[in-house]
Amino acid sequence: MPESNIFLDYTGPVDYKIIDLLLKKLKKTEGFINLDKTTGKRVYAIVVECTENIAKHSAKKAVGISALKPSVLVRKYMDKILIRAGNPISINRIGEIIRRLNQVNLLDENALKTLYEKKINKEAKQEENGAGLGFMLLKLKSGNKVEYNLTRFNEEYTYFELIITVNEYIMRKLIIDQTTNSPKVILDPDKNRFEISGESRPPDVTAFYDEILRWADDYTIHLSKADESHDPVEFNLDFEYFNSSSAKYILDFCKQIGTIHSKGKNITVKWHYEDDDMDMLEVGREMSRMAKIPFEYIRKEMK
Repeated sequence: MPESNIFLDYTGPVDYKIIDLLLKKLKKTEGFINLDKTTGKRVYAIVVECTENIAKHSAKKAVGISALKPSVLVRKYMDKILIRAGNPISINRIGEIIRRLNQVNLLDENALKTLYEKKINKEAKQEENGAGLGFMLLKLKSGNKVEYNLTRFNEEYTYFELIITVNEYIMRKLIIDQTTNSPKVILDPDKNRFEISGESRPPDVTAFYDEILRWADDYTIHLSKADESHDPVEFNLDFEYFNSSSAKYILDFCKQIGTIHSKGKNITVKWHYEDDDMDMLEVGREMSRMAKIPFEYIRKEMK
């Protein structure tokens, strides 16, 4: 297996000092550095949770048995990141651990988020909320079921191994239906379709455009990690009208596109206007100037 596919491979004692060293080593590996930001944060969070669980919950008397040394492996496997973390536990604890893990795996994402919020806000003993919350976090961060292996060593100890897979992050799409006062939004990287069109005077302009600007932030990061040979990206801005409150946010969105363009990405902006609407054409020219990205102006014939 190529060395760049292995991010971390450790077997031995785990305490908080060692955890710090392992995390520093993980962040310096070529494979981890090349992950997109979102995937990297998810993998990092899972490794933190796994190693801290090992430090807290390993059967201390079993650590001296060489066959039961804790271990952590992080590697790339096809289009996923695979994390395996194992440690010895007392046999009399295994039933409760498996019960909690199976409960977490049966819940869908929304139900799991609800339970997680409920549990994390509830005052409880550390032992009561530790493993359960940890399993919830592992599933939420990975987006997949948390698998496990059990290897019985003797009458007292079992080697318990978690197997967690993280899908490499795929840029999300944002679709918003048009209303009488807000534009249609189609920002769909899968279909390479990017469009905002219609009338923009939403009652809560901040809430409406904040979602679009968050998407633009994510897309900027996504494209910064993408291969230079990606397909050309074309943004179509086709406003019938927008009020002064919307104008600031539209400009902010154009500036985000300008930032991507300035980094050498193959980005174009098409500004649509009706053939007798010189004001909309002039606004487009101002947007282009302030966002520091050239627009292509598309004149529409009146219907």
